[in-house]
Amino acid sequence: MADTGSALRATSDALMRDLETLESLEQQKRNMTPDDPRLVQVAADVEALALRVLGTTVRQRELAEVAHEVVENGSPDAPTHPIAGTPREIHVILAEWRDAERRASEASPHSADAAAAEAEVDRLRAEYRHAHEDAIRRRDA
Repeated sequence: MADTGSALRATSDALMRDLETLESLEQQKRNMTPDDPRLVQVAADVEALALRVLGTTVRQRELAEVAHEVVENGSPDAPTHPIAGTPREIHVILAEWRDAERRASEASPHSADAAAAEAEVDRLRAEYRHAHEDAIRRRDA
């Protein structure tokens, strides 16, 4: 059950990303004229993503029920932090860090894109360090 908090975090992060994408697609669709040949495909994309969002919300409710149960039972493996306070999984942080470093190396030197990517690299490096230290503390506890 120690992974319930991490699973809730990962599910919540996925849901937030999908909702952002869904909003973007819906805005795109709202601005299309009825004769736009892409309208039907964008509408289908919105539908598919909305169905995935629904499935994710079901999974999140199930995880929340498990988390609540282990907390009520006083399990030492029960999550202790809110979802936002739960460190993300290290592999996710590393993937984003690699992507940010790639974007930094591809950006024009001294550009706004380069500065933004470097700032993200720094933020992800700190997040990784924190998650790694937290994992060591849990392992040694």
